[in-house]
Amino acid sequence: MLDYFEKKIKLFPKTVGVIIAIICAISLLIRLYYLPYDVPLTLDALYYFWYANDISILGNFPDYTIFNDGWPIFLSPFFSIVNFNNFMDYMLLQRIIAVSISVLTIIPVYILCRRFFDKSYSLVGASIFAFEPHIIQNSLLGITEPLYLILITISLVFFFSKNEKLVYASFFVVALSTMIRTEGVFLFFAFSILFFVFHKKEIQTVGKYLIVLGVYILSLIPITVTRLGIAGSDPAYEKIEVSATNLILSVSEGGQGLSFLYDGMINLIKFLGWDLIPVFIFFVPISFILLLKSWNKEGWKFIIVLILLIFPAFYAYSTEAFDTRYLFALFPMFSVLSLFTIKSANEKFGSYKVFLLLIIIGIILVSNLFLELQKPDLTHQSEALSIAYEVADKTKVINQYLPESSFLPIVGLSQLDYFPILKSNFNDDDNLLHCAEVLVCNAILNIKANSLEEYIEEGRKKRLTHLVLDGTEHFRYGNDFFIEVFHNEEKYPYLVKEFDSKDLDYKYHLKIFKVDYEVFDSRYG
Repeated sequence: MLDYFEKKIKLFPKTVGVIIAIICAISLLIRLYYLPYDVPLTLDALYYFWYANDISILGNFPDYTIFNDGWPIFLSPFFSIVNFNNFMDYMLLQRIIAVSISVLTIIPVYILCRRFFDKSYSLVGASIFAFEPHIIQNSLLGITEPLYLILITISLVFFFSKNEKLVYASFFVVALSTMIRTEGVFLFFAFSILFFVFHKKEIQTVGKYLIVLGVYILSLIPITVTRLGIAGSDPAYEKIEVSATNLILSVSEGGQGLSFLYDGMINLIKFLGWDLIPVFIFFVPISFILLLKSWNKEGWKFIIVLILLIFPAFYAYSTEAFDTRYLFALFPMFSVLSLFTIKSANEKFGSYKVFLLLIIIGIILVSNLFLELQKPDLTHQSEALSIAYEVADKTKVINQYLPESSFLPIVGLSQLDYFPILKSNFNDDDNLLHCAEVLVCNAILNIKANSLEEYIEEGRKKRLTHLVLDGTEHFRYGNDFFIEVFHNEEKYPYLVKEFDSKDLDYKYHLKIFKVDYEVFDSRYG
């Protein structure tokens, strides 16, 4: 039966372009199906949106800088081309561009696989990346990863090429990736190490490396000079410097250093395990063992690149920056790595293309099941946005209640009669008091307290007027005593409840309390 199907699938290795186009089309349709068309951008995506918007209006850089400004710089020409009068249209454009780049990344992933495997296996590797659910979910957010990943993949394709000119070009592409995300500098370190490994027997190695080093540095000079001219410093360089300093101090401080290493390792394993589910978990661990057993030159290449690309994630997880996307830079490599297991299994069952086709179908089914199970709760997001209007209307200065409080800036945006508008004009407009108030709210994010009373005393200094509570402890900005207040409000007479989403039959339960300082002072003054 397998022989029969093998003869029927004659086109599998021959019409590669058509098959890749089909993979891209299916991948695009899946992304468009899950794209949240009516949900505004928040958090990091909103910062990128504003920066791209300001560049498109001014025709040059605004008088402020942000981290990872390469992505909004890339977006700005697209914002300039279109002529929308609604901020939501620009936000949707930002998401669609990210989605398109994510789909296009399938092509360099296929080419990267071809550096090590034949066409049939490379198509499977491209499919693994195309339908990996974490990548699909991330591509819908309108943030940096899609552009960062395509640049990383292209740089890997160039670096593993036998054409020396392409190897030099890989350092230019790595420089571009560093503009998108600072972590790209670790790929530069990986390439530098491998460059000497590949050319260790050549007399001209140092001279050749100076060339690629010059390519990398010269590529970064324009954006660095621009950042220095605007802010007097380079945020990317400062981030690297601060991270390196914190890492050295943590490791050198005995017990704290051990805790730093322990937390980083435990969290790295935990988030790596989560990222491997549901697709890579079947392939990557076995492939890694196979690679170690063979221990050939190709194995060394993978191990060095993988280890150095893990470093940024390790540092982030050591400092309580918990996010699975710190490991996404590994996914193009994981797609190649997975093929070692697939090839080994295929050779045991016989070289049947039908087996590879079944692998692709299985990946699509598993991925879509995962996406359905992890689908964002659009009802919750809609309710959180509606409640943000209540918060903006009833409060002035509040505590942070992430991630739902990220909808607060949208309240001010929705009140605009026209768009686009510069971010500075938007924030300074007297008619947009809610926006200004939201910015004041953001100013109290760093309040740390051991009790509610201590929190209110510190909040009073920053004009705190209300507490907005939803009964959850937000790992970075919240305080666990807020949970007690939410569930036992009658114990706190100095907190006057002004809003309860339960009265509107919302599933998302949130309460707004006004702080009565007179009652508070009579009790604790």
